Amino acid sequence: MRPEIVLKAGSLAGKILLENGAETYRVEETVTRICESFNAEDANAFATPTGLFVSFEYEEETYVKVLRIKQNAMDLERIHLVNDISRKCVIKELDEVQALSALRSASMIEGYKNIWKIISAGFAAMFFTFLFEGNLFDGIAAGLVGGVVQVIRMELEKLKLNSIVNIIVLSAILTILVLLLTYIGFVDHRDITISGAIMLLVPGVAITNAVRDWISGDYMSGATRAIEAVLIAIGLAVGAGLILSLWMNFIGGGVL
Repeated sequence: MRPEIVLKAGSLAGKILLENGAETYRVEETVTRICESFNAEDANAFATPTGLFVSFEYEEETYVKVLRIKQNAMDLERIHLVNDISRKCVIKELDEVQALSALRSASMIEGYKNIWKIISAGFAAMFFTFLFEGNLFDGIAAGLVGGVVQVIRMELEKLKLNSIVNIIVLSAILTILVLLLTYIGFVDHRDITISGAIMLLVPGVAITNAVRDWISGDYMSGATRAIEAVLIAIGLAVGAGLILSLWMNFIGGGVL
């Protein structure tokens, strides 16, 4: 066994999982299993949404690696690939060099094409609007707005701005677009249309992972994810509320 490579493989696996929305317990378990599969002793992993700490012993030497996690996205395909690599390590189908190479490949796979992200966002916003009992025109409007918001979201991600700032900006733009469509008479129920489109930005995964972390006893990670979800919700309210307030003051009309 080459402990330096095992340390790189285990920490890279944890990094990929954390960056793509995996639960804390899954990250720690996967990292530990990868290290132990190559005969590392006393392997430990401690994960938070913003950091990963990996350590183990081998031949009376201690190996430690600390990683700072900055990216926070959602890619289930990468999580699946890391889990598959972890299982292959456990059943000895891969050695440490092959595992590290496979993990590097998994970290660099291309996600869905931008056009599919835009189309998916549009359909999601449309069907959320129907779920909230909006009519056909409300759904079409929400779909168009959802697609535009996804385009803007991808451009904002390139600027590496604070995630809360991005949410406020996207929420404000979304609300402006729906209000303009209402003003020209295309939308019948603007509150429903805004609600349907804004569901694209709601932190559902963060809330779910917070609950999962609490249930598994990872209270710090759960609290961190819960705070993140609350801040995103506040950002959504600030962006949409500010635009609605300005609209009612200068243009007139109620929310309904």
